[in-house]
Amino acid sequence: MKNKFYEIKNIIPNASADLYLYGEIVTDDTDWWTGEKDSNLIGLQSFKEELDNLGNISDLNIFMNTPGGEVFVATTICSMLQRLKDAGTKIHTYVDGLCASAGTFILMMGDDVNIYENSVVMIHKPINACYGNALDFQKCIDVLNTIENSTMIPLYMKKAKVDEEKIKELINDESWLGAKEVDDTFDVNLIKEQKQVAACASNLFKNYKNVPKSLKNMLKKAEEPKLDYSDFEKRLFNIKK
Repeated sequence: MKNKFYEIKNIIPNASADLYLYGEIVTDDTDWWTGEKDSNLIGLQSFKEELDNLGNISDLNIFMNTPGGEVFVATTICSMLQRLKDAGTKIHTYVDGLCASAGTFILMMGDDVNIYENSVVMIHKPINACYGNALDFQKCIDVLNTIENSTMIPLYMKKAKVDEEKIKELINDESWLGAKEVDDTFDVNLIKEQKQVAACASNLFKNYKNVPKSLKNMLKKAEEPKLDYSDFEKRLFNIKK
């Protein structure tokens, strides 16, 4: 499921559905070069339409393997999910591999949060690019502080087992939490098994300071080009004949 933003499976009308959030959280599903829809991405409007098409369901399972993405997209998805919850749908979130950055906002929307023995959760201070003079940079700082204080911390505190100061410390340190650390920090269900999923390769990892070495190795392996020599071998065989 390379770079696949989402996929909905196992829909049981009026009962339940499984939603897979695998890959970067993005704004638009339009290819920048061609202007056409990219089948590996999903825009917010398309995402909303898919949720609307689910109809009335009692349970939505969200399985996540994401390096994060755009903050305002993630918060909009949280609002959509909150409307589902207000309508009576129970949301169950799972970390299949990695749930990082803005992906953790969505994770915390679960009525119950479920992690496996090899799940990893990363929280950090929000990041944004800024250009301009001191006033422009101050506006950017103000926006980032608002995101942290008005969105991130309230979402985390709903599930926190620790006090707000500890959560802020983890955010400041760009913390990569293994299953036990997540269980110690947040109210989660620890599933006594390991979930095997491919590493979610993304340019976003270049923005992170403390990526674990084991994950770096997995990402490097995932990004290595897989060369197909079959056509060359066929031609070589025909020449020998």
